[in-house]
Amino acid sequence: MKIAYFDCSSGISGDMFIGAFLDIGTSFEELKTALESLPITGYKIEQQQVTKQGIRATQFKVQIEDNHGQHPHRGLNEIEKIITASSLPETVKKGAMESFRQLAEAEAVVHGTTADKIHFHEVGAIDAIIDIVSAHWCWWYQKLEKGFVATVNVGGGTVNCAHGILPVPAPATALLLQNYTLLIGQANTELTTPTGAVLLRSFTQPQENVPPFTIKKIGIGAGTKDMEGQANVFRLFIGEYEEETSANIEEISIIETNIDDMTGELLPAIVSELLNAGARDAFITPIIAKKGRPAYIITALCEPERILSIQEILFKNTTTLGIRYRTEKRVILDRKWITVNTPWGTVKTKIGYIGEHVYQISPEFEDCYSLAQKHNVPIKDIYNYAQSYAKKTINRNPE
Repeated sequence: MKIAYFDCSSGISGDMFIGAFLDIGTSFEELKTALESLPITGYKIEQQQVTKQGIRATQFKVQIEDNHGQHPHRGLNEIEKIITASSLPETVKKGAMESFRQLAEAEAVVHGTTADKIHFHEVGAIDAIIDIVSAHWCWWYQKLEKGFVATVNVGGGTVNCAHGILPVPAPATALLLQNYTLLIGQANTELTTPTGAVLLRSFTQPQENVPPFTIKKIGIGAGTKDMEGQANVFRLFIGEYEEETSANIEEISIIETNIDDMTGELLPAIVSELLNAGARDAFITPIIAKKGRPAYIITALCEPERILSIQEILFKNTTTLGIRYRTEKRVILDRKWITVNTPWGTVKTKIGYIGEHVYQISPEFEDCYSLAQKHNVPIKDIYNYAQSYAKKTINRNPE
């Protein structure tokens, strides 16, 4: 597996990220051509070799045409239209739009509104669109499969932004880096920007231990600041990682909240909202809360990058005043679907396996139920027939 390890000991920003990818050999000319398909003008990009505290690095710059200090403030929908209208690879479009959606959700939480009402300032400017799209294009160009990061240095002090002077890390940056290990106060300046934070969230997951890997390439991207005694660079390690093959192990975020003051008839709609927002699973558990009150735990399972959207749904649709979350590892089976022909009709059947070993054969309940109603036969007869027939089919055709 081809992986990337992000060394954020001096933070990360969009231009540092892209500079590091250019430093390992990503084609600047091909990137430039890809960006030209975006329906925006008034900018040019350039790369150059620089030295930071004696360390050579590649610096990526987006030069914006002088517009008397005025840059357009764009909403999420407008940015998505710009990206969709391009001829970029679909995976690049999808990834870039997801990064902007995560930024919008973080800003929405900060300002107490919804993502669709956020109008970006710095983030919505041309340079940020170029940075985020370029980052996803570089990842696609290098055909990377997974990213890792250990500690993220966010800097310290304060930062000037459209809403005034804010402490470092800026509120949106802090939200985007929930569950990541941060180093705060090691420099009196902002080292990790919101754009850098959302790129980390897009390509990595919070992880305590970085697995062993073989280094193939090292790229160094330069930031714009010059700091005394510290090289303002981001290092990118490209390597090979042998993933465990005995099972599929992934990290999953578990988000929970207790509810003791809502009528039960409202809760199923919340579960539906969570599933529609991309939760892997969502369910309700009855409990006895403090003072002997009947209550419920609402639980959602999701990828770490979806925590903010799940959190927004719970705050918006419940009476909760707090939400807890944690990250766990889980083992999952590989899955495929086959169609089984039964005397009553066809039944889709899910197969769960690892390698050549099949562990689960599960006929689709809705198919079995529909045929049982139509032919007036017990549903278990259809279910058992489909399961048995699928097993025989797999034994005959193990592939």
